[in-house]
Amino acid sequence: MSTADDVVPALTALGFSLNESRAYTALLQENPATGYEVGVRAQIPRSAVYGVLRRLVKVGAARSIAGTPERFAPSPAEELLALLRKRFDTQATQLEGALQTLDARPAAPDAFSVHGYPRVLEEAERLIRSATEQLVVSGWPREIEVLSAELRRAVKRKVYLVVFSHAELPSLPGAEVFTYGLAESALEAFWKHRLVVIADDQRTLIGAAEQGRDDNAVVSETKAIAEIATSQVALDITLLSQRDPESSRDVQAVMARMLGDRVGRLDSLLSSQPPPPP
Repeated sequence: MSTADDVVPALTALGFSLNESRAYTALLQENPATGYEVGVRAQIPRSAVYGVLRRLVKVGAARSIAGTPERFAPSPAEELLALLRKRFDTQATQLEGALQTLDARPAAPDAFSVHGYPRVLEEAERLIRSATEQLVVSGWPREIEVLSAELRRAVKRKVYLVVFSHAELPSLPGAEVFTYGLAESALEAFWKHRLVVIADDQRTLIGAAEQGRDDNAVVSETKAIAEIATSQVALDITLLSQRDPESSRDVQAVMARMLGDRVGRLDSLLSSQPPPPP
């Protein structure tokens, strides 16, 4: 259940100042209210509160009720959200037009880093959305659950999806899922949350996912890095099949699809080698 502690940071993330966010939240909790009452509830100095409220009125987040004293009421939350969405779409369209006019196409770096848990997951989602043929993902149930909507959309686009985890994973229909089925809490006692996403054997994200500001990830467009990361996940899947001899699942077809002709050519080379001397 949302509280004022949830609303204030959400509003500031949308561009409202801290005092504007506190004032709007205070009006939601008790309205109509005078500037003095809002200032007390929102802990805004009396000298500043009326300026804050009038800015809210100006942007459509609050309404002024004439009288002595003047009172204020919040715009209904659903109306404010609709207004903000419309403005964002308009501004995004204007930016798109301006960028097209500028025709600026900066060269993308071969690799770059992102910091903070939300940015790590945002970049993971971006890579998943970019995939057209194949996705290989290795991670923990917590992160796979966050990414599951984008992963399901990838499957609907006919992207071949392989997911590996040591812990028990949520259902992902249409994906090749490999897991030891271990309890996430038990693994957390000695392993850190890590996330690997490889899109189309070309674009790679490798990062920490501990839900902290210190989380970071490297995002790469280097094919060699994608190949190495894919091979590591393939090794994890192969070890899983070897450690679970009672499993009847044949992973050869998955390996061939993940690794492409790299597997077939290696098999051909090995088969052409002369037998070792007795």
